[in-house]
Amino acid sequence: MAAEATPEIQGVILIGMPGSGKSTVGKKLSERTGLPFLDTDALIEAGESKRLAEIIARHTSEGFREIEAAYVQSIQSAGSVISTGGSVCYSREAMQHLGSLGTIVWLDVSPEVLEQRVADAFDRGVLIEPGTTLADLYDSRFPLYELYAELKIEASQLSPEEVVSRICEQLSL
Repeated sequence: MAAEATPEIQGVILIGMPGSGKSTVGKKLSERTGLPFLDTDALIEAGESKRLAEIIARHTSEGFREIEAAYVQSIQSAGSVISTGGSVCYSREAMQHLGSLGTIVWLDVSPEVLEQRVADAFDRGVLIEPGTTLADLYDSRFPLYELYAELKIEASQLSPEEVVSRICEQLSL
């Protein structure tokens, strides 16, 4: 009688606005599950040898989105916890690729909480047009996050540990 294969734990892909806690939650989720952790912003910064803010300043918004999509589509880390940049939702191809690597989880945080968490969007490397507020950005990205997310966690009032627990409960990790 052949031994049964143990099911491989599915990866978890975290999407959401800058300041929603993707990197913090991703690291904690990785520690809790033992899955490897990958931050796509860090991947891009390492590959380009520049901070995100510098990359965005050097390219148009569209140019940065193309760079981001290319890096994301190069990831082959199925079974990992992946924290994405907030603007990855603009690339259908990148989002489809991420969906092939795991369950897409949207950390939804209200614009009011984001304003408190993200003091300097430019320095942080947020892809935001001049004159645009985080609330405007949230409104424009909301339908895209909603489209791609397989699980939505309302994270505005939760600690990172509570978010990790909710993800583990919902995905049976």
